[in-house]
Amino acid sequence: MKTDSMTNLLKKKNADISVVKSNKILVGIGLLEEKERPSSKYEGKIKKYKVLTEKGLDYGINKENHSSPGQTTPHYYVEKFDELFARIQENS
Repeated sequence: MKTDSMTNLLKKKNADISVVKSNKILVGIGLLEEKERPSSKYEGKIKKYKVLTEKGLDYGINKENHSSPGQTTPHYYVEKFDELFARIQENS
């Protein structure tokens, strides 16, 4: 299935909600979680990033982030985004 970023999918819908708020909602309903990893550039700093949970994998994949080894970025199934967006709206 084709995937895309939350940013692009919200833009295509002309949605009146930010990616940050959408992510907070997805964390709240258990579809997304925040993970941490040590910074590769700054010793002692921790980087935070989001990953889809097992339940969240119904709506997308955790795509390897080539610019940050060991980190992934959520990408969402285009065909299932309407369903996911409805869940975001229900919980906003």
